[in-house]
Amino acid sequence: MAGAASTSAVIDLALDRFIRTERLRRDIAAYAASPPAPEILDIAVSGPAADLADDTDWASLYADLLE
Repeated sequence: MAGAASTSAVIDLALDRFIRTERLRRDIAAYAASPPAPEILDIAVSGPAADLADDTDWASLYADLLE
C-alpha cells in the first residue's frame, strides 16, 4: 500500500506524515490564537505586488501549480 520496501520504511513514512500533520495542526492553532493585525491583512489583499522590489519570475517557477 505505502510502496515501502520494509516495515521500517513504512514506520518511517508514517512518522514523517504524522510529524508533518502535527506541525500543520500546531501552526493552524497558533494562527487561530493570534491572527494577523488588520494592517497586515490589508497588505495581503491589496492587489498585485507589482510595486514590490522582487524580480523573481514566480509564474515560471511554479508553472506546474498554475496549470
